[in-house]
Amino acid sequence: MKGIPHMKFVSFVLLVVMLAAPSLLKAESAPSNLVSAVKAYLKEPGVGEELTFQHALTDLNGDGQADAIVLLTGSAWCGSGGCTMLVFEGNKDSFVFRSRSTITRKPIKVTAEKRNGWKTLIVNTNKIGEVVMRFKGTGYPLNPSIQPKASTAQLKAAEILLK
Repeated sequence: MKGIPHMKFVSFVLLVVMLAAPSLLKAESAPSNLVSAVKAYLKEPGVGEELTFQHALTDLNGDGQADAIVLLTGSAWCGSGGCTMLVFEGNKDSFVFRSRSTITRKPIKVTAEKRNGWKTLIVNTNKIGEVVMRFKGTGYPLNPSIQPKASTAQLKAAEILLK
């Protein structure tokens, strides 16, 4: 450490930790039953690839249980248009797969509006921007790029789940 003042070294170490921490925290902060549900849905995360995702927990269907929005972040699940988003319904002890959407980008937001008992999501998609994703009874739309663009009022009223 000769030639590096102590404070610069400490600052450097803190910077490295801060840059690494978000990815470490995301992996560690996912409940184990959600990790199990994602693994069960994917069966194989991707050839030679570690399972990586970001998630947000919120009650989407008003049953008092936290549901999960999962944005897969591995190269097997992301392309130039975005990544695959999964939605899991939370139960007392587990998460059950409900929906898959492709070409999704952050931010992912939730609104108070409900369709078929589930809150409406707003996601970002390549070239279009933020679009409205309404629950169709069996899941959210597969392709966000053909959904209506979110209005200014919808964007202002929405809560950000994943930045």
